[in-house]
Amino acid sequence: MRTEEEPSNEPLYIYFKKMIEKYIKNPNIREKLFGVEASVQFRIYDDKPFYVKIDKGVIDVAEGELLDPTVIVTAKKADLKKLIDREADPFTYYFSGRVKVTGRVLEAAEMLRILLRELK
Repeated sequence: MRTEEEPSNEPLYIYFKKMIEKYIKNPNIREKLFGVEASVQFRIYDDKPFYVKIDKGVIDVAEGELLDPTVIVTAKKADLKKLIDREADPFTYYFSGRVKVTGRVLEAAEMLRILLRELK
């Protein structure tokens, strides 16, 4: 039996991609993202790396590494899943060192704001 702290065996990028696929069907969301060009590289200590890239309202979530992401987020799978599910406070995780964010954060802030607000 899996405990609350243990992540599922499903790769996190698949979980995130499923959420995005449901969410992007909303035309208002696509409109909000149309002017946004940004990418976030997720490097998970205990899972495969993946990225989220937005360009002209199109969201691409895929396994792998980008050459020049706007922002790089590094964390454990369980911590990142809690953030995606809004079960944890991003500021607490950031300032405690559970999540590391590097890169051009201000450039990716609008993308992250829209995604995190609308995902749940």
